[in-house]
Amino acid sequence: MKEKVNAQKIVLALVFLAGMYWIIGSLQLDLWVRNGPGGGFLPLLAGILCVGFSGVMLLREWHKESDTAFSVRALIPWGALIGMILCGKLIGIFLSLVLFVFLWLYLFEKFPLRNSILTAVIWPGFLYLIFVVWLGSPLPKGLLGLL
Repeated sequence: MKEKVNAQKIVLALVFLAGMYWIIGSLQLDLWVRNGPGGGFLPLLAGILCVGFSGVMLLREWHKESDTAFSVRALIPWGALIGMILCGKLIGIFLSLVLFVFLWLYLFEKFPLRNSILTAVIWPGFLYLIFVVWLGSPLPKGLLGLL
């Protein structure tokens, strides 16, 4: 009997591959510098966690009987994330994050317009204060050089 591939298996496989990418990429950076973690430490940790958890879940999912067919709707978060990254290259990561949060809350989560706008401005603003003001780490501005 042919098994239908469900969306959860595809998403788990993508998370597994992303984790492998992070692990390989992190090994090209310093894992430990002087007496603390280097630039490759967190990507390595995140990659190991993604590979481990998604691998276990993928094995469990593979042994389950499934009658759920693949739905393109399951790929919307991935497309939104890729769209945010591409917009970040054009308009900067801060404005891209504001746009992403607003569109996600308003269009997909069906939040009221007022709550979507407030959340889309407050959370990225909070991140801006942490990274730019407090830590002094500039956010990527993109090709247009906004914010």
